[in-house]
Amino acid sequence: MDSFYWSTPMSRTSVPLVLAVLMSGCSSDRSEQIGEREQQPTSTYELQADEVPRQLRHLVPFAQRWGIGDDVGRAEFIERSSAAERQALIRAITPHQREITAWLDSFGTRPMTDEAAAFMYMQLAVEEMVIH
Repeated sequence: MDSFYWSTPMSRTSVPLVLAVLMSGCSSDRSEQIGEREQQPTSTYELQADEVPRQLRHLVPFAQRWGIGDDVGRAEFIERSSAAERQALIRAITPHQREITAWLDSFGTRPMTDEAAAFMYMQLAVEEMVIH
């Protein structure tokens, strides 16, 4: 069995070199990775209020901040936020959950706008806060 693995052009001495190259981009310091994310904007696009139903436009700043599409990034952002910040989001969108969901459902099979996606991810953030 050993001869099968080493019958390829790669030699035994190449394996550690390949592993070293692959691992060079990995950081063992978790705080360093999170620190890099803190410098990035929470949303990669600027939301346009005119793309949001009028009755929900006051929530655009919340969607801009909390509408993070990356699950890991969203979880880390929630973890770093204060209890007061989380409560402010929950208080702001809870009365509008049905309106938000109805708007999102109106897209049907059409692609969502960036604004709608941010609102959807903002709703997910609230659900994740309540679960934990």
